[in-house]
Amino acid sequence: MNGKDVPDNALDAVRCLAYSGGRLTEENEEVCSEEVVVICLNDRPIISQVATPDQLKELGAGFVVSQGLVRKVDGVEVEGLTIKVRAPQRVEAVNSVIESCGGSMSDTFVSRVESSLQIEKDLIFTVIDHIVSGLWERTGGAHCSVLLSEGRLVAKSSDVGRHNTVDKVIGYAVLGGVDLSRCVLGCTGRQPLGMITKAANAGIPVVISKAATTTKGIDQAVKAGITLIGRVKKDSFRVYSHPHRVAGLRKEGTEGEG
Repeated sequence: MNGKDVPDNALDAVRCLAYSGGRLTEENEEVCSEEVVVICLNDRPIISQVATPDQLKELGAGFVVSQGLVRKVDGVEVEGLTIKVRAPQRVEAVNSVIESCGGSMSDTFVSRVESSLQIEKDLIFTVIDHIVSGLWERTGGAHCSVLLSEGRLVAKSSDVGRHNTVDKVIGYAVLGGVDLSRCVLGCTGRQPLGMITKAANAGIPVVISKAATTTKGIDQAVKAGITLIGRVKKDSFRVYSHPHRVAGLRKEGTEGEG
């Protein structure tokens, strides 16, 4: 999903009572759609989860890569709410996935990110500018993730689940041949362990979020070689790991040192 366009299947209309300024009226309200989708890998169901029923091919491709179950995807087909991914499965892949607050994740795989990417500080704010989605503006109920490469927006996805938005942009890149080691991931949601694991298994070196992180999220970023940036506001941000990827960062009082 790029720009302000919102697919019809991402929205539903409901009637509600709206109270404002001392008045109660009955109004039409747009809300996010959600469905239970099933992701299959090589004809074997591996998970069912709630998602906005848009960009399902990307969701399936991104999920199996971000879980560390595969390194590449041969193809994806969608039949109703069933997503069928074909891919050479890693020999050592576990037979199940577990749930975390960042979404479903494998309990085995955490890849180490190898990338020479370095970004300018201004790009951090540019990424945040991109993560306002049309679905959120119309419903207030969606998360959004974006991928930027060389400062250019290459993918944008919205969903009721923040982890799904990450899978969708990763899937877009995987299916489109985008080099994820040169990408920056921007998210609206917080960054706990599961979210950072997804970025690590996809090989994304920089993760930027408007929201906070957690201790395990930071630990995972340190371990995986990811530059984790959070709590981004108009003129401020926090860098929790591997700050060398942000050009020109210098702590106060270190001018001229080393």
